[in-house]
Amino acid sequence: MNTGNHSMNIAIMGIKGVPGHHGVEVVVDSLVPHLVSLGHEMTVYGYEGYTEPSDDYFGARILTVAGSERKNLEMISHMWNAALDARRRRYDIVHIHSTDPCLLAWLPRPRHGIVATSHGQAYLRKKWGLAAKTVSKLAERMFIHYPEAVTCVSKPLCDYYRLRFGRDVEYIPNGITFRDAPSADWLRKWNLEPGRYLFSSAGRVERTKGLTTLIQAYRRLGTDLPLVIAGGGSATDDTYFEELKTQKPEGVSFVGFLTGDEYYALYAHARLFIFPSEYEAMSMTLLEGLSFGVPTIYSDTPENEAVAKGLGISFRVSDTDSLAGCISHVLANMTEAQALGRKARQTVRLNHEWPVIARQYHEIYLKVASRS
Repeated sequence: MNTGNHSMNIAIMGIKGVPGHHGVEVVVDSLVPHLVSLGHEMTVYGYEGYTEPSDDYFGARILTVAGSERKNLEMISHMWNAALDARRRRYDIVHIHSTDPCLLAWLPRPRHGIVATSHGQAYLRKKWGLAAKTVSKLAERMFIHYPEAVTCVSKPLCDYYRLRFGRDVEYIPNGITFRDAPSADWLRKWNLEPGRYLFSSAGRVERTKGLTTLIQAYRRLGTDLPLVIAGGGSATDDTYFEELKTQKPEGVSFVGFLTGDEYYALYAHARLFIFPSEYEAMSMTLLEGLSFGVPTIYSDTPENEAVAKGLGISFRVSDTDSLAGCISHVLANMTEAQALGRKARQTVRLNHEWPVIARQYHEIYLKVASRS
């Protein structure tokens, strides 16, 4: 095996495309420029109609493939076409992000091997039917048994894989792009004042995001601070979103799916950031909240605790009383909460910088190449 100066031709697939709008896409989008700077020739496969092809996206190439627009066929049809194209091009390594696309991990046939990264157990989502969950569990077995190297963004999930399947899965956390607080002028759009509102962000809105618990807890608080919730966009459960909108009490506002400075201004200038999600593997949203140093309240799932323990204040997942009590406590003890927020910002910066995380993937690529 010879990888020359450690530079390899690597393809990434399993996502809809870049620029990243949601979880896994944001991870890939953030990693790619750093992997390019480490000397790799990077190609990212995306969905036609969702992303634009490019010969120079921060040094990487973006290729788009066709596929079905039907929800239950969308991922597998795009993955099939991406994997067939990759098979023809003979990359050194193919890196599949997410477990469901690993159904086709046997298809691309790279020179050195497949690397796959788990970003969670999709079959735990409440809206999925039995057939979809069964296929997703089969994909999880393919993820465990087929690739030459497997990683996961969640420490508790790495432990689960080891105990359930007997395979060591390497823990590589998600990173964060550190930003200075955008101007508070952005808040005028919603008639908000800095430090005078509560904020929550859900990305795609669905039942596992804990928004029902949050809204019920807010109703019990009787606070005059408005609650602002960002989220929506692709993959949102529209029926559930409409339910939330019609049942919300006065003081709650949905501002839709946001990006850029107006989105980050809502984080940076909130009195509290609240993350009530019932299931995430490793939430980019939670990391964002912690990175701005805003006092953060989060649900006590093992995955969230692995990221935020000692950096924010946890409540019992799905427990309205616990969340309402937690918010009241923090609002009454802001000096203590703000000190915790400052600690969170420093700790997240130390443990979740993208260049450090890109190097961990780089080391895995080298390991796979050296064994072939």
